Amino acid sequence: MRKENIKKFDVVISGGGVVGMTLAAALAQNGLTVALVEYTDIVHSLNDEFDGRSYAISYAPYVMMKTLGLWDKVGHEAQPINEIHITDGHSPLFLHFDEKDLGDGPLGQMVEVRHLRRGLFEAISQEKKISLFNPDHIVDIDNKPGASEITLESGEKLSCALVICAEGRNAPLRQKAGIKIRNWDYNQTAIVTTVQHELDHGGTAYERFYPSGPFAMLPLREKRSSIVWCEPPERAEVIMGLSDAAFDAELAKKFGDFLGEVKHMGQRWSYPLSSQLADEYLGTRLCLIGDAAHGIHPIAGQGFNLGLRDIAALTEVLVDAKRLGGDLGSEFTLERYVRWQRTDNNILALGMDGLTRLFSNDITPIRLMRQVGLGIVGEIPPLKKYFMRHARGTVGKLPKLLRGEKI
Repeated sequence: MRKENIKKFDVVISGGGVVGMTLAAALAQNGLTVALVEYTDIVHSLNDEFDGRSYAISYAPYVMMKTLGLWDKVGHEAQPINEIHITDGHSPLFLHFDEKDLGDGPLGQMVEVRHLRRGLFEAISQEKKISLFNPDHIVDIDNKPGASEITLESGEKLSCALVICAEGRNAPLRQKAGIKIRNWDYNQTAIVTTVQHELDHGGTAYERFYPSGPFAMLPLREKRSSIVWCEPPERAEVIMGLSDAAFDAELAKKFGDFLGEVKHMGQRWSYPLSSQLADEYLGTRLCLIGDAAHGIHPIAGQGFNLGLRDIAALTEVLVDAKRLGGDLGSEFTLERYVRWQRTDNNILALGMDGLTRLFSNDITPIRLMRQVGLGIVGEIPPLKKYFMRHARGTVGKLPKLLRGEKI
């Protein structure tokens, strides 16, 4: 009887989006063998039309990407964020963050998702310790003492110590493992597009809070900005259906004329907004990461950064365990990752939820309170710097990669 051909790996990552690919690269660089399984055709996701979003990458995750050698591949079109200007509607009171107040580099970097995907795909394609199974997906996991045996839809058989779920919010593996989530809807839809404007933005990100939802103008290269425009679903549907000229007219009302004439470039996308938190990060030889574990409102652009922080912590935990001869899939090993990330992730998610609810209303006393609050924070330098360090991701006990250290 012919022995079944089972390919052995240290870990199997289910989900080949930007979080899954970044984690695969980080683990492979540190000596782990990785199988990366992705349901959709990754090559198809590399075209410009696939995803119109841009991510604000905070300073500490940017340091990690540089430490891993990934920034040269993904950051060649990045735009540094030098300043952040926050207002409540068109109130004269505002909060202004300037990189000069800290003196050690930009507050973050804006990267278009299309450049992230292409650069990360190039990186994983060059890593000998990464095997890509794509398009393919996991149909069965048989957990045995010391390992999990995995069957893919293609018929391939894999064996590993740990399965990492990086499948995003819907996460079929999380559902199969019976891990429940708590979620809540904001009754908002984010309209996303890229705009061209006459004047240079100077590397400044602008965020305005309206009762209908936040409106963010995030700097890109070449007098362009990425727009995240939040509205109630019914109004967002109407806006998405406008002609190009009518859409630009509505956009100009929100954007203002301080950067001259503004026009959107090509496509528009829309995404319903909600938050969710997984009750558990672990199952039997299973670990959740990124949006599979936590999905938050984009009010402060921290969603992808949470995923990158997960990667830094999980990579350090797994590499340390591998060097010590430990079981990568044991609860004893993975509890260190959970302790490191879960509380911080939940606090940030709930904090973003609170901010969203505070600013997405038009109750007069609350509106006046938040306008005054923005002005007060801006006038207290120690408090202002504390918020800036939080925005840069440099507060708390950081994993080595976020500090720019090799593991």
